[in-house]
Amino acid sequence: QGIIDTAFEENGEWVLVDYKTDRVTSGEDLIKRYKIQMDLYKEALQRLTGMPVKACYIYSFRLHDAIIVD
Repeated sequence: QGIIDTAFEENGEWVLVDYKTDRVTSGEDLIKRYKIQMDLYKEALQRLTGMPVKACYIYSFRLHDAIIVD
């Protein structure tokens, strides 16, 4: 829907977290599906705030895990 679920500042840099409920078997599946979305969120947040994004995560409720998106 184009809305960042969570972003928090840590030592002058942003950390992005997007929550997903998809039925997947691995974090790689989520990265394949959502990498472009996360890259767009990262770019938008950096442009709006002038602060860098140091990390992007997808939290999978299905896998009970946070997957880092490079």
